[in-house]
Amino acid sequence: MAEHEHWKRSFPSEYFGHQHMPATGDDLVVAIKDAKMERVQGQRGSEEKLIVYITADPEKWILNKTNGKLIEKALGTGLLDEWVGKKIQLYVTKTSSPEGMVDCVRVRDFAPTA
Repeated sequence: MAEHEHWKRSFPSEYFGHQHMPATGDDLVVAIKDAKMERVQGQRGSEEKLIVYITADPEKWILNKTNGKLIEKALGTGLLDEWVGKKIQLYVTKTSSPEGMVDCVRVRDFAPTA
């Protein structure tokens, strides 16, 4: 059995999520490689979502409005093309959902120092 591995890693996903964060609970600094709208198949069918490509595995991350606002604050711009090549710092926290409180990935609202 793998030590400190989240059970969700047993179900491969092409999208980055909290289960891909360090098991130590440490923040993760990633660079943004690209950001573009793509069609995503979800529970409610197929819909267009903003996908941010990051230097992590998996590299595709579905961006929500909360993290979009946090990236804008951290980087000082809301322009997608100006995000490319910049670094952001990710961490795991909790958010409410129809299933109750669940883990999620959030962006620190400041640019990483390292």
